[in-house]
Amino acid sequence: MINFFVNDKLSQVISAQIASEADANQREFLEAVISEFENSERRKFMDVAQRYYENKNDILQARRTVIGKDENNNAVLMESRVLSNNRLCHNFMKKLTRQKIGYMLGKSFVLTAIKPDDTKAEQMFKELYSKYFTREFFKLIKNVARDSIVKGIGWLLVYYDENGRLRFMRCNPEEIIPFWADSDHTELDAAVRKYTIEKYTGGKKDYITYVEYYTKAGVYFYKYDENGKLVKDPDHPTQPEYQFYIKTIDANTGEETVTGSNWTDIPLVPFKYDPDEQSLLARIKTLIDDYDKKTSEVANAIDDIPNSLLLVKGYDGASKEEFVHNKNQYRTIFANDDGDAKTLETPLNVKDIDIHIQRLREDIYEFGQGVNTADKDIRDTSGVALRFMYADLDMDCIDWGSEVQWSLMRLIWFIHQDIKAKSGIDYSDVDYEILFNTDVIINETETINNCAISAGIISGETIAANHPWTKDAKKEIAAMRQEQTDTLELETEYGDAPETSLTGQRIGRGDLSV
Repeated sequence: MINFFVNDKLSQVISAQIASEADANQREFLEAVISEFENSERRKFMDVAQRYYENKNDILQARRTVIGKDENNNAVLMESRVLSNNRLCHNFMKKLTRQKIGYMLGKSFVLTAIKPDDTKAEQMFKELYSKYFTREFFKLIKNVARDSIVKGIGWLLVYYDENGRLRFMRCNPEEIIPFWADSDHTELDAAVRKYTIEKYTGGKKDYITYVEYYTKAGVYFYKYDENGKLVKDPDHPTQPEYQFYIKTIDANTGEETVTGSNWTDIPLVPFKYDPDEQSLLARIKTLIDDYDKKTSEVANAIDDIPNSLLLVKGYDGASKEEFVHNKNQYRTIFANDDGDAKTLETPLNVKDIDIHIQRLREDIYEFGQGVNTADKDIRDTSGVALRFMYADLDMDCIDWGSEVQWSLMRLIWFIHQDIKAKSGIDYSDVDYEILFNTDVIINETETINNCAISAGIISGETIAANHPWTKDAKKEIAAMRQEQTDTLELETEYGDAPETSLTGQRIGRGDLSV
């Protein structure tokens, strides 16, 4: 397992520098911080994790070598041009990541009030879902959640667009350097964002790299010049700039006034996979590498049939190295008149290899805390056994869900500030919680049968809510009542209507005269 630790030396330097944001050496400080971050093991592992998510595993660098000779006739290892070199990548990283996202965020999360009949909370929820929690927002959350699993942490930047609308933008984790105020990494003192954009000038494509330094006093804007030096961005002459600006229009005169302001928090919200900000790949990388290696070796052995060793008598050659070179490089050996060569069979022990590969696969899903869908036993599993197979996935998503919940509450805090600034309504005193609709495979037949035998024991609404075909329990109940009403009207019209209870359930039959 790969572990990462906070660089105490860097933290001390950061703390000293943040205390003096107007320091004349700020650019040198930022260059040093950026350089140290980009050369850190945490930053490099982000690239590795992204490669594995894209199914570009380390096995792609594998080479098969043979004994050969260099220009000075010395024995050296060289890459074979004859031996097969299968490099089989298995995208466990993407599958496990999508399992977790689909399980926890496949359905939209919901906000519920902690206090019963909290009308202010209901009003807040209505405003959030009508103005802020759009389809684009839920898609954005899924993308940031993927970053958190793959790279250990994801980031959302909060800002206002040119129309004064509060917006959220996903930032690549490789772009953000956080300066934490506490050892638990829950509060930001400041943050640096370094990103590169493409610009076309006179038909020529240029790459321009910008640096934004977010502090509670405002934002400092820099860019790299042609010589690779960090300089102030000429498009932002005033340093620091406010985090956002508010435009007000006088109702009587129509005069516009623009006022700059800063949030009390840094407008970057972290989404962590776990408190250690550790990538999922750190748990399973060595297992994936061995799985790729073993399956590739089996493929190579099959391609390189006959699987045998050569027993040679009377070899007509200068050295053992030359013999091995001729055999591996040209698949040919040379013998004198009394010489002979025959094969010693070395059959591939497929059974032992299969056992090892199966064990690796099980370990990948166990330590990656996912569901091994290739397991044949899962197909007919039901009830408690099925939920047990999801236990690891559920446990991991509970831990991850607490991190996502905290991040969403930090995000909603910015939304509260926006609502308060525009309408004067303060929702900061509303007590609420965020619930995730986890999505698990179920045995539909078993669930439907359980719903049927529960009639009369629990309410029809509860039964409808737990039926696997129900998407909205309230709409389903309303549709059922409407069907029963239509049936009653039809049977009344033809003189054969059942008596009904207040809930619409039939309790007997009789004749109604019209």
